Amino acid sequence: MAKSKILSKEEMYQDNIIGVKYVNGTRKYESCGGLAGVQDYITKEIKRIQYLKICWNCGSPYESNRYNSFACSNKCKQNLIHKYNKGLKPPVRMELQTKAKKIEKLKDKFGYL
Repeated sequence: MAKSKILSKEEMYQDNIIGVKYVNGTRKYESCGGLAGVQDYITKEIKRIQYLKICWNCGSPYESNRYNSFACSNKCKQNLIHKYNKGLKPPVRMELQTKAKKIEKLKDKFGYL
């Protein structure tokens, strides 16, 4: 039986991304100038990135604002870190997992192009 290499965390971050979308939002800042007791607010338009990913542990789809996430919940994350520290490879092969899931249906469900 051929021994497969253990994926690094950077490879795990890249391999589970299915889709990317930009979300428009506003951010409100308080201005420092002005009279005492009067607060001025500055609003700016910002774009945020959301990633549609598949969990390495259980295989369920989830949305994340972070590029460097590889698990859908804290429980899955703790299980993966425990296995990773012991030298075990991740339990899910992403190429099979993404083919088994209907990716187009997931993208439509979460609103990705």
